[in-house]
Amino acid sequence: MKSGCKQKAFTLLEVLVALAILTMGLGTVIKVAGGQAAQLAYLKNKTIALWVANNKANEIQLANWPGTGTSSGHELMANQEWRWKVKVSNTADKDLRRLDIEVNQADTEGEPVIRFIAFTGKRSDKNEKK
Repeated sequence: MKSGCKQKAFTLLEVLVALAILTMGLGTVIKVAGGQAAQLAYLKNKTIALWVANNKANEIQLANWPGTGTSSGHELMANQEWRWKVKVSNTADKDLRRLDIEVNQADTEGEPVIRFIAFTGKRSDKNEKK
């Protein structure tokens, strides 16, 4: 061996410091990934609830002139059971009704996943003779 060459190695302290830094970095990555997964589930539920509310508003708008009052029911969408509640109320215009729609997952209580407001107008019969 040559006498002027020394091999340099990591000390135990340097290895422990590197592992501590790596652990903190990986912990942060895992925390961020978990937060993103939770946010994705939240947005998925909001989107599906919006579809349920939109469908209900379209059903009412395509049906006959709705009476005022509250109705509720269940609907299956995206392999989940959703509970909806519709409140139909008058507006300042006698030919326009307001639809307040709340949608929640069927197995949960409390605040709805989404609140949706739509309007429907009184349709005139096109076949009606004047």
